Amino acid sequence: MYLTRQATAGTIDGDLAIALNSVAVACKRVRALVANAPLAGNTGAAGGSNASGDEQKKLDVIANDVFVETLSECGRAGVIVTEEEDVPIAVERVNGSGYIVTFDPIDGSSNLDACVTTGSIFGVYAPGECEIKETDTPEQTLENCLTNAKQSGEALVAAGYCMFSSSCVFVLTVGDGVYQFDYDAASGEFLMTRERMQIPDGKDMQRIYSCNNGNVNLWAPELKEFVEHLQDGGSDGGKPWSYRYIGALVADAHRTLSYGGIWLYPGDSNAPEGKARLLYEIAPVSMLAEQAGGISMRGAKADERVLEVTPEHIHQKSPMFVGSASAVRSLQEFLKNK
Repeated sequence: MYLTRQATAGTIDGDLAIALNSVAVACKRVRALVANAPLAGNTGAAGGSNASGDEQKKLDVIANDVFVETLSECGRAGVIVTEEEDVPIAVERVNGSGYIVTFDPIDGSSNLDACVTTGSIFGVYAPGECEIKETDTPEQTLENCLTNAKQSGEALVAAGYCMFSSSCVFVLTVGDGVYQFDYDAASGEFLMTRERMQIPDGKDMQRIYSCNNGNVNLWAPELKEFVEHLQDGGSDGGKPWSYRYIGALVADAHRTLSYGGIWLYPGDSNAPEGKARLLYEIAPVSMLAEQAGGISMRGAKADERVLEVTPEHIHQKSPMFVGSASAVRSLQEFLKNK
C-alpha cells in the first residue's frame, strides 16, 4: 500500500516500487527461514567463505539464493550485488529501469546459533547502463556491470533493512523520510507502525554509545580517549554514557535509530578500513540516518560524509560514525582538539 501511494504521488516510479516490493517478499521468505532454522537443520557453518572472507553460515547461502531469485524474477533489477558473490550479477531479462540492488542477505549470521537478532540490509542505486549485448564477451559484460555498480551513496534512491527479532521489522527510506513496518503474521503483510522516524536528540536522546569494546585498544588513541570521555560523562559533564552493543549491523542500527546516541564503527590496527561493506551496508545505514535527522561520517577524523564516498570495488569496507546529530558533532569537536 505504501509503495503504491508513493508511486501514485510521484515520489518513486513504478519500477522502483516493484523492485522494493520484491525485496519485501524476499525478506518475508528469509524471516520464515530464520524462524525455522534450528528445526530445519540450517544453523552452523556452510563450510566456505564469502567474497569478503567471512565464514559463511548455511543460512547465508540459502538467504542469498532467495534474494537473487526474487530480484531476478521481478524484472526491475539490472544488476545485483551481494556480499555472498564475488562479482555483480547481471540480470539478462530486465523489463524496467534496471536498478542496481545491493544487499547483505543475513547480517549478523554468526548470531544465528544463539538465536540473537539478525537481519537483511539493502540499498537500491539509480539505474546504471549494464546492457547485456550478445556480442559482448563475459569479461566485457562483467566490466560493464562493475563500472555501473560502483556508485557513491548519493546515487541511492532507496535503502532499508529487515530485522528478525522479537518482531520482524522492515525499515525503509525512498528519500522522503524513514518509515517502519512490522510483519503481521495474520495477514502476511508488513504494516506501517512508525512514520517519518527521527533519531532522538537533545533531551529525547538516550546517552548510549555502541562499539566493539574489545577492539578499543586497537583504535587510534584519540578515539579510545573519546570512549573514556563518554564514560566520564561526555562534553556536558553529565551522567556517564551507557554501553550497548549487539554485534549485528542491522540490530545496532535499529537501536541507534530508535534511541539515539552514537555508534562508533572505526577502522583499527588489524582492519584499517573497518569491517563493514560500504556499498551494501554502510551507505544504506547512512542514508537512513540522514533521512532521520542524524549524521553519518567516515574516516579517522570523522570529517567526510559516508554518502560522498565512491567505492573503488564492490566489496570495499569503510569506517562509520553515526547517530544523533549532537552526538556525532561532539565527536568531531573532540577530535579537532587532538
